Amino acid sequence: MSKKLRLLAILSILFLALFSGCISNVKNEWALSVVQIDKLHDLGFTGKNVRIGLIDTGLDLRKGNFDESKFIAWKDLINGRKDFYDDSGHGTFIAGLLFSRADLFGGMRGICPDSEVIVVKAVSETGESNDSLIAEAIEFCIQYGADIILLSLYKNQEGIEIGGKSIEECREAVKKGIIVIAPAGDDGLNDDGDVFDLSGIDEVISVGSVGRDLYISPFSSRGNQAEVLGKHSERLDPNKKPEFVAPGEDIESIYGEGFAQRSETSISASFVAGSIALLLEAYPHLKDQGESGVAILKNVLAVTAKKIGDESLYSGEDLKHNDRYGYGL
Repeated sequence: MSKKLRLLAILSILFLALFSGCISNVKNEWALSVVQIDKLHDLGFTGKNVRIGLIDTGLDLRKGNFDESKFIAWKDLINGRKDFYDDSGHGTFIAGLLFSRADLFGGMRGICPDSEVIVVKAVSETGESNDSLIAEAIEFCIQYGADIILLSLYKNQEGIEIGGKSIEECREAVKKGIIVIAPAGDDGLNDDGDVFDLSGIDEVISVGSVGRDLYISPFSSRGNQAEVLGKHSERLDPNKKPEFVAPGEDIESIYGEGFAQRSETSISASFVAGSIALLLEAYPHLKDQGESGVAILKNVLAVTAKKIGDESLYSGEDLKHNDRYGYGL
């Protein structure tokens, strides 16, 4: 084969790979850098020996570049189907951020591609769910030995009814040493005065969103630390809400037949979940300390979080906190 023909063949392969989705123009480098995930990857941490429960709209394993052997359990609480699927695309988008693997052509590399994954479809195609479904999903993740449970759920979590069952299951998970992470919520432009109900539980890590400029995203819900009768007592360190912020604006991942950008706090929560998976790989003893291990991890993260925005925005004695930025990034 002549050099010209060989070059044409290579260009043809690259062209097909690009337009079939094998090569992604994903531009999340800034986000990986500000959360220092790139540094943890350089040290060889990829989430090995850490098990994550993903509660969302499901997962389409045909999209992206997933290692199917890592997906160890599946439960469909909406339609009762036995095989993996995602009729919304939200769960697959989140899974791409976390678990996608780079290949020969580059492509998108997830935050913790070597983690084991439990997937529960507890949200319908149109974003509907309820307290009992969320509680059952959390219980399933507990049964299958999750180290982390990510309640990414859907873009507009505030529309999902939350009650005593799911709150109790969240607390039960934490008692067993499972780290539960939830988005702060996306009602910042129509502020109801507090974070999304599940992320408002003391023991749960609530995550808000920042953009590339590291300013709070307009849609990111703020916390309310004062006592709210019928909802919560006064919030104290390190459980003030939200606890942290992470990138959540214009983030690309797998969607439809290719890639798309989305902006929401469930993305921010995913960055924190993936980062904690890398930390648990580095410090596996934190997985064996039950509820105290979760408290230790939260406190360490709160102490070491980077303050962004104006320092004068933060208040507190031992730990500085802000109702939108949390303890920082």
